[in-house]
Amino acid sequence: MSASKENNLVQAYIELNKFCQSGDYDRALKATGKILQIAPSEQKAFHCKVVCFLQLHNFKEALAVLCNPKNAALASDLHFEKAYAQYRLNCPKDALQTVDNAPEMTPALKELRAQILYRLEQYQDCYNLYRDIVKNTTDEYEDERKANMAAVVANLAALNPSCDQPQFEENTYELAYNSGSTLAMRGRYNEALPVLRRAEQACAESVLEDGGTEDEAREEAAIIRVQQAYCLQQMGKEKEAASIYQNVLKDKPSDQALVAIASNNLVVINRDTNVFDSRKRMKAATAEGLEHKLNSRQRAAITYNQAILAIYSNQPDFCKQCCVKLVREFGQEQRAALIEASSLAKDGKKQAAVALLMKHAGLLTLAAAHILLAQGDRKAAVKLLEESEFKYRAGVLGALVTLLSADGEYQRASQLFTDVYQHYKNDEERLGSLRAVWRAAAAAHTRAGAPRAAAAALEALARAAPHDKRSLARLVKALAAADPARAKQLAKNLPPVDQLESKIDIDALESSKWMMGAKVVKKTVQSKQEQSPGTPGSELGQKKKAKRKRKTKLPPNADLSKPPDPERWLPKYERTAYRKRRGVRRDVIKGSQGMTTTATDQYDMSKQQPSSAGSAAAKSPRVESKPAESAWQRKQQQKKKGKGRKW
Repeated sequence: MSASKENNLVQAYIELNKFCQSGDYDRALKATGKILQIAPSEQKAFHCKVVCFLQLHNFKEALAVLCNPKNAALASDLHFEKAYAQYRLNCPKDALQTVDNAPEMTPALKELRAQILYRLEQYQDCYNLYRDIVKNTTDEYEDERKANMAAVVANLAALNPSCDQPQFEENTYELAYNSGSTLAMRGRYNEALPVLRRAEQACAESVLEDGGTEDEAREEAAIIRVQQAYCLQQMGKEKEAASIYQNVLKDKPSDQALVAIASNNLVVINRDTNVFDSRKRMKAATAEGLEHKLNSRQRAAITYNQAILAIYSNQPDFCKQCCVKLVREFGQEQRAALIEASSLAKDGKKQAAVALLMKHAGLLTLAAAHILLAQGDRKAAVKLLEESEFKYRAGVLGALVTLLSADGEYQRASQLFTDVYQHYKNDEERLGSLRAVWRAAAAAHTRAGAPRAAAAALEALARAAPHDKRSLARLVKALAAADPARAKQLAKNLPPVDQLESKIDIDALESSKWMMGAKVVKKTVQSKQEQSPGTPGSELGQKKKAKRKRKTKLPPNADLSKPPDPERWLPKYERTAYRKRRGVRRDVIKGSQGMTTTATDQYDMSKQQPSSAGSAAAKSPRVESKPAESAWQRKQQQKKKGKGRKW
């Protein structure tokens, strides 16, 4: 290489170093191009070129350069860069293969492999790898690794809530958030809420200390608030949860996955109400690009809710498409069959729904029986439940006994409990746990006329709960007819009646008046207690108490020497001594329907005697009589006369 060429190369490397230190990767990329023009075999310049592409998020260009056959020799050692580009291009399987093909597993490749395993949802392998990295690495990124490890533990808890996983110190808000998420995934929502609130407060303080604004702090803590809302929703506080979801969505967060989760959870809260809002939320939850930002469990839940929303929206075809997606992408055949059967049942195709559910064994058999019962076909539902694998479960057994008893088939109901004895005869622990079943069995055997079988069921119940005196009393009552001697022997273990209830009045219970009601009995008992044995006349019965006559109250100015005024109860204007005032024309028309007794006779034409003047006037056509006007009619005429035109 000539001296001038070497000087140009040195000058280009100086520029490259300056641009890389200042973070100007565009100019650094041009500098690498100059170097490779001068010396195409410069491996460091090629490496810098690939890193510049990665820093500029040009992952396609970086991968194209690395995979170019002309650059095979220069890219032979760049396994990390190639795997990272594949990982960022959402090709985690190819990235994992690239990492595994590397000749040496460097610390950087280990951490990238852990990230790839997390993306592939291989959480157990990811957890084991992170544990090894945290154990053998000490640097400034230790808190970030622990936060990632806590996120892996939270996902493991979602898959298996009962598994024991390590606890992490809440040094940072990321660790506190993941610890709260782990508690939430295990169903311990009351414990998760205070941890998440501490994480939210620590997040806001951390952002403000770093020079951020309150809006930035609120956006950073949005994911923590959504997790709090999830805990509240699972605890049944849906109004509070919906308020948090809506407030987070009002801020329009940039995280598309966060928007999708909050929108989906709002759809769940809405259920079959506010379908228009649910459809708008579901559109945000199913936007493009979310398949790489949500895990399969979250995407399956969104698809499931989308199918249910299609049923509420009367979209059976779209519901079927969602069911097909559930089967193909997530392998949830039973859930898809249940949703599709619900859609068919809503459309009135109940037989098709039952046929679809019967293709899948297991719990879907119970759903098919539910549809048959809703259709009114009890016999088919009973037959289906008797042939299912769950017929010895307490809930299914109770449903069968209820249905059989409703049809009057007490013998079959009794035989069901006999089959339960035979099924669990070698499992004493299981037999002892079915106390409610034995109580129902005793009642069923009694209805079927099998007292010995009823006694056997109650005896099993008494063995399961030896200190339960009620069960022992039921057993004594059942054995009283079948085995009186044993019933008497067992009755000795019962406590005396006065210990059970000391406030019972035996005399009141044995009296013949108890059928008349509690109040009558109470009065009778009180009267017996009040009556002393020495009272005269107690043998003949008590005398009626004489009513005391009260003095008549008279007005203060009353004159007892004169008889009272017979018209004292009449109004003044109806009394004979009443005089009308001058200038006032008033017709007294009071009483029933506005009439007094005298006015009633006056205006009742059936009681009037025709006069001679009246008969003469009726015979003569020339004379016209003016009809009598009432007070109301005269008043109306006066009003008309008084009205005039206003100028």
